[in-house]
Amino acid sequence: MYVWYSYLKPFIYILSFISFVSSYAQIGGNQTFQFLNFTNSARVTSAGGYLLTVRDNDATLGQENPALLNRTMHGMVNFNYVNYFADANFGYASYTKHYSKLGTFNASMLYANYGKFQYADISGERNGSSFTANDLALSLGYGRPLDSLWSVGMNVRFLGSFYERYNAFGMSSDLGVVYNKKSNGFGFAFLVKNLGVQLNGYTENNREKLPLNLITSVSKKLAHAPFRFSLTYDNIQKWNVLYFNDSITTTIDDLTGEVVEVKPPSAIKKFMHHVTIGGEVLLTKSFNLRFGYNHMNRSLMKVGAKAGMAGFSFGFGFQLKNLQISYALSKTHIAGSENHITISKRFGKVPDEDYLYRQHK
Repeated sequence: MYVWYSYLKPFIYILSFISFVSSYAQIGGNQTFQFLNFTNSARVTSAGGYLLTVRDNDATLGQENPALLNRTMHGMVNFNYVNYFADANFGYASYTKHYSKLGTFNASMLYANYGKFQYADISGERNGSSFTANDLALSLGYGRPLDSLWSVGMNVRFLGSFYERYNAFGMSSDLGVVYNKKSNGFGFAFLVKNLGVQLNGYTENNREKLPLNLITSVSKKLAHAPFRFSLTYDNIQKWNVLYFNDSITTTIDDLTGEVVEVKPPSAIKKFMHHVTIGGEVLLTKSFNLRFGYNHMNRSLMKVGAKAGMAGFSFGFGFQLKNLQISYALSKTHIAGSENHITISKRFGKVPDEDYLYRQHK
């Protein structure tokens, strides 16, 4: 009985998480600290925005899912830079340390700068002065194995937003569980992301909700080919993530000019807006190619009938001794792209095997 319970226990935790947070979970434009949705890893970005099941020595994955933190990430220092639209820039840095009898810890900082904005009066006249807008997140993460197959993790973040004279602060946490069996290349993950609260809002007596996201993901590495694929389903807490205006019953076709009936989104369309597909081509131990597709990003960022390559992402990663370099190009919109660069270097040696759990035979 105990053996079966040990396997079922992670699923019991998952069901508890869902029932606890889904009662007040929402998505959309009424949430604050949206910068938490930006990925801090070129590898993750190139795989479509999610890579929650892969347990290796890439410490940036431990920031995305703290359950992936493990001893092979010991001593890794990571820097990530994102060149975004309209002079917006994102910087990220982290350090990971493993203790054989405790687990793996990760400390990180995310900084977002949205450029300079000019003051203007109600008529649009500018007075020559300007202001800035910035976001900041300080995070401490912890992960450890339950046994040779299951691992769990958690991180806690302190959040700050500084927009002109308006400031807001908050706390958030991610809770993750991962099943990873290297013998058959299968991985499974469940993540509660951005569970938290705004401590004080931008204006008095006005607190907003955080962009809570319940995510599950599976991955499979092919036995006789250098490919690993992942399939992720996000926003489990809300089935319909699409906005549909019931009052609009017809529209004009951009190509023909004809009047077309506007139909509510189908169940398949609603389902696809939760799905992200990613993959890695594992050419060698030191060089990999990556690709991803996010259907929601493609749907939201297309202009009329034109979507271009919106929603698609590509990238590569290579290793030179203890230095890891990753690059990602994410086609966010037909008007531009995101460029991610991640540099990682190890300081020190990987500790001996863990003494935290019993091995599965």
